[in-house]
This record gives sequence, structure tokens and C-alpha cells, in this order.
Amino acid sequence: DLPTLLGAMGLLPAATYLASWTGWFVSSLGWGRNWAQATSQGPVFFVFDSIRSWLNYHFQVLTYHSALSTPHPYQSEPWSWPLLLRPVAFFYEGSDDVCGVKTCARAVLGVGTPVIWYGGLAALVAMIAWYVATRDWRAGAVLLGYAAGWLPWFYWAIADNRTMYNFYTIPMVPFMILAITLAAGLIIGPAGATRNRRAVGAGVVGVFTLLAVANLWWLHPVLTADIIPHEQWWRRMLLRSWV
Repeated sequence: DLPTLLGAMGLLPAATYLASWTGWFVSSLGWGRNWAQATSQGPVFFVFDSIRSWLNYHFQVLTYHSALSTPHPYQSEPWSWPLLLRPVAFFYEGSDDVCGVKTCARAVLGVGTPVIWYGGLAALVAMIAWYVATRDWRAGAVLLGYAAGWLPWFYWAIADNRTMYNFYTIPMVPFMILAITLAAGLIIGPAGATRNRRAVGAGVVGVFTLLAVANLWWLHPVLTADIIPHEQWWRRMLLRSWV
């Protein structure tokens, strides 16, 4: 599988990422675009120096983020991320008499849907048990992807005391959803299971899905800056650490 693995997980993502920078390459106005005087040396130097400018841009980004240690009120440590303890408040504005009551609020809170988040945490624990018991590669692949997006941050948190935020979990989320999907399959049961077994399993998964949709609907106002009474905003702060 190695040749196809290198193509699918190495060359194709690299080419896709490079292509996403097309607008930056074809313009002379992008930030850091002329760092290597890419547009003044002719077509050959244009290609060579534009790559140098592009790489320098990435080195600057890496240097900035690897040395970021300024305290922030919404920072959080990586070991707290799966518990959704400290999301980032991107926007908050209080106002009076604009929502039918005296005190109103608008907010954008960068928080995941708790039903999915804690359900995903339970599913990941189930993947550990499943992999230990059966060595099923699907459970192992999900756990590896999740760990690759999460565990490296422990080094920077411990060694460099780096400032971090809960939204760094974004690369972990697809694997969390895959864990939920695999766990749902285990709950429903295999194709050869009895009808009652699969009916009960499907019912459990269906209830979880409905709860997730209802939870997202309930949180929607504080995800999209809807104007709501302050009391309703406060009720949606499930943990005091969200404030």
C-alpha cells in the first residue's frame, strides 16, 4: 500500500495545498509576496523567488506560533480540549431594549455541540476498547488520526508554555465524527444480527442524532450573534468556564 499511501496522503494533499495559494502566487499584492523580489527578475526568477517568498511566509508563521506565549483570557491547555472546558468568545455585545426585554446580548462563542463532543469522547474510548480487543484497523486509524492532531500540542504546552486555544481541535474533529460513526455501527449491529437487535440499536442512534440536532438548535443564537435576552444567553453557558 506504500505507493498509493504516499500519493493519497502525501503528494495529493501537498499539491492541493499549493494550488490553494494560486491567488497569492499570481498577484504581486499578497502579504510577503515580494520578499524575494519575485516579480522583477524575469520568468525564471519569478518562479524560483516566488517559492522562496512562499516558504519564508510559512517560516514566519511557524516562528510566530511556536513562540506565542502571551497570556490570553480564553487560552486553554490541550488536555482540557476534549472536555470542551474553555471555548473562545469571539464576539460579545450587550445592549438594552432591543429584544423585548431590558437587557439583551449578542455573542459568537467558538464551542462545539456538547452532545456531539461528549458523545465523540465516549466513542473514542469505545474505539480504544475495540482496537485492543479486535485489532480492527478502522478503530486504529481513527485513533491515530485523532492522536496526531492532539498529542503533539502537549509538548508545546509543557516545554514552551505556549498560548493555545480550544479551536486548535479542528483537525481532530473529523476523526471524532468518524469515531461516532463507527460506534453507531457497533450499536446498530452487524447485518446478520436479529431484527430486534438492529431495531433497538437504530433507535438508540436515532435518539442520539435527534439530541445532537436539538442541542445545535438550542446553541444556535450564541454561535451566530443573534440578539437574545441576556438571561437566555446565560442559560446557554453550560459551564461557568465558558464565560
